[in-house]
Amino acid sequence: MENTDMGPPLTPLEQQFRDLKSRHTEKVLAIQVGYKYKFFGQDAVVAAQLLNIMLIPGNIALDERTHERYAYCLIPDVRLHIHLQRLLNHGLKVGVVKQTETAAERGADGPGKSAVFLRHISAVYTKATYMGDEDVGGGRADKTPGLGPQAARYIVCIDELQHPAQTGVVAVQPATGDIVYDAFRDSQLRDQLETRLAYLNPSEVLVVGLHAAVSKDTGVALKLHCPDASVHGFACRPDGAVQTGLEAFFGGLGAPGSHAHVSEFYLLHFAACVQSCVLQLAEHLAEFRLSNVFTITSNVAPFAAAGRYMVLPAATLRALDVFEVHDDAAARRGSLVWLLDRTYTRPGGRMLRHWIGRPLVDKAQIEKRLQAVACLACGKFVHVLDAFKAAVAKLGRGGVDLDRLLIKVHYLATYKNGRVSRKDVYLMLKCFGDLLQLFRNFGDAGVDELGLAFADSELLTEIMQSLLRASGQKTVDRILAQINAHAALNDRDPVEQKTGFFVHQHNKKYAAISEELARIADIEAALDTELQALRRSMNRPRLAYVTNMKETHLIEVRNGKMADALPPDWLRISATKTVARFRTPEVSRLHKQLQYHNERLLKENDNCFNQFLQEIDAEYVYFRQIVHDVARFDCLLSLSTLAQDEGHTPYVRPQLTTEQTVDIRLGCHPILLRLPQNSGAYVPNDVQMAPDKNKVLIITGPNMGGKSSLVKQIALFVIMTQVGCFLPCAQATMGIFDSIYIRMGASDNILRGKSTFMVEMLECASIVQNYTPNSLIILDEIGRGTGTSDGIALAYSILKYIIEDKNGPLTLFITHYPSLHVLEQEHETVANHHMAFVEKHSLDGAENDWPEVVFLYKLVAGVVSNLYGLNVAKLAGIEKGVIDLAHQMSQAMKADVERGEALGKLGSLRADNAFDVLFNLF
Repeated sequence: MENTDMGPPLTPLEQQFRDLKSRHTEKVLAIQVGYKYKFFGQDAVVAAQLLNIMLIPGNIALDERTHERYAYCLIPDVRLHIHLQRLLNHGLKVGVVKQTETAAERGADGPGKSAVFLRHISAVYTKATYMGDEDVGGGRADKTPGLGPQAARYIVCIDELQHPAQTGVVAVQPATGDIVYDAFRDSQLRDQLETRLAYLNPSEVLVVGLHAAVSKDTGVALKLHCPDASVHGFACRPDGAVQTGLEAFFGGLGAPGSHAHVSEFYLLHFAACVQSCVLQLAEHLAEFRLSNVFTITSNVAPFAAAGRYMVLPAATLRALDVFEVHDDAAARRGSLVWLLDRTYTRPGGRMLRHWIGRPLVDKAQIEKRLQAVACLACGKFVHVLDAFKAAVAKLGRGGVDLDRLLIKVHYLATYKNGRVSRKDVYLMLKCFGDLLQLFRNFGDAGVDELGLAFADSELLTEIMQSLLRASGQKTVDRILAQINAHAALNDRDPVEQKTGFFVHQHNKKYAAISEELARIADIEAALDTELQALRRSMNRPRLAYVTNMKETHLIEVRNGKMADALPPDWLRISATKTVARFRTPEVSRLHKQLQYHNERLLKENDNCFNQFLQEIDAEYVYFRQIVHDVARFDCLLSLSTLAQDEGHTPYVRPQLTTEQTVDIRLGCHPILLRLPQNSGAYVPNDVQMAPDKNKVLIITGPNMGGKSSLVKQIALFVIMTQVGCFLPCAQATMGIFDSIYIRMGASDNILRGKSTFMVEMLECASIVQNYTPNSLIILDEIGRGTGTSDGIALAYSILKYIIEDKNGPLTLFITHYPSLHVLEQEHETVANHHMAFVEKHSLDGAENDWPEVVFLYKLVAGVVSNLYGLNVAKLAGIEKGVIDLAHQMSQAMKADVERGEALGKLGSLRADNAFDVLFNLF
């Protein structure tokens, strides 16, 4: 592009920037200039502000000519990725523009080259596609919040073209290569989509619809559940375009035809809405050179395999603080993940989170996990288990994330995008080698003893045998034998690390490296011969080449007669007051050749490194299975560590039954028990529920008496049991549940334009429509979002419907309406309970005196008519006079408001019309 605008002419570098920026207006460009990275124009303004660095004033807009030069700021190349992460955390897309030729290469190729070094965009990053520790010539990743190893997040594509009949979702985690898909029917509330967003926690969302604009309901769901995610809308493709698009995309990926089978995999096995998401994501990731993630079809998994996992909707995840504490979404402390995660490795931590979010529903599979945990916690074969445990712990302490490194190798094998360093590749392979060597070191006797240690556990035996098979192969040894370990670890000298990485002698794969090294040796020998000749001609037997400011092969002479007597064709390179430094024509010629072949050596090493990574990538499934086995063992170790907790309350193995039963003796809330402020002390409770007795528990009691904590404890016990955990109680017999539905808390949903009561009714309708006989339902204070009479009517009718449904599940119903106790008299499967307390009256015995309450936090039979809200008001610091007046009014208003006008409307409530009946109440 020529500069035809008025004003000072652009420098070649500025013209190059302008050309690049005009083609990539949506990116902030970091342009390599020597040992710096420069930002120009508006990019410089943004970078200077966010990075808090100096901005050199100048032109801001591309076409502006009010100054001689563009505004700019710069950063050292060794700090590139430290600054890059900060830019990405502000939602920017950053392109790294690298210099692709050197002065040595230009000099060797002749004078016909351009006046400016060639540059191109070598990498593009967003928050979702950045994986940390990149090797593109710019330092190591720091601990910037939201990025880094533990912050791996998904990029999600939603196809809502057929909503509500069918919505498709595909999620990719670029940092690990995991791909999740689903196709489902959703409601007006978008609760199914919200559940998936709660699990996936995306940082970037693509939405495919009839038009490029995102629909209102989906947009609201995204703002509620992933407010910091960037959202992009796309219009749907014409009929047949998805199939041809998939075939064309994967047919052209990598070597011609090498991935043609991938399009067949997606076209044959997935719904049209999922195929649409795959194509949209593949095209999106192509810019970041990550789309070959879809070629690893073994990493593709359904979000919720039918009949395999418990259903935990988004409302349940929030109410139970499964992944994070709901009041503080950034906090893990106090969540179920925080309680259970004592893993050593990052893949283990990710797998345990997956286990917790998807509890098993198959009794045999749950028993396998529980038996493995029991086996690890029993204290037998300590030295054998300790050896295995130490190997996993060492892997964790080393900070090597094997999943991440494997997928980086996969990306680089196709795109050659420099996402992984030589040191990291060596450390990854060394970790695999050390782990497999452990099994070889056991020998036959050790393997037999290991077999005995795990004999009682089918799952541990399966893991051990898989790792034993892997250790019997020589894949890792064969690959490691090609690496010079000393050079690979030498990241203080990048050139030596690169050129010395391979053991290239007698290896035909690295013949090109050997050839370049031979040429370099010949040139260095010629330079040495030239030096000998110079010693003789100058009569200086100790003459040696000197190096100054990275200029090598210099001949230094003193200024004066000696310098003046030198031949005129000697090239003067530099000088001081006392000495001058020269190169002879022959030394200059040889020096240029040496520089050129040194550059060629680096390029040949890069080429060979890419081939080497392809060799590793060809064994991806083998390596990933090892990581999977280690992660499973790590998860089981974590659960066994919890099982051996020697606190005030021991952990016991739950007994499983096929009946829908909850029988807990002296159970404690597992999370509250561990919080430091409770010092390991917690009032235990007994809970018995079964289909024929206590199928529905109506729980009343004073405010702050522990009702919500108790029902959450029961739900957590159900989840922990089906994850494979031991429980903090004296004894537990648990049934197998396929879902947990919770309606708890009150909140106005301003974004949706729905009141507290509207949200409450919609969530109740969703529960009524979706529960099964094997569900667990928890309803907390239903009806409190409206008037007292209608609230009681609603609570009564909804609970009565569940009770009388022959497929009704176990239900815990917390209420502040004591009049609902009559349901116990009407149905033998219903039981009234309350949280025990003691009243303390004042000594003067005044008539209008209201008692203070001491909470006992014990679940006991019976109903409580007084909710003692005034006691909570006192604890909150409200003045006594105000509370006394409230007490008088409370006594005067205890008229019966058992049934209101809403009761008649609820007579027709059924599972198939629950949504409409509850929606139309108001």
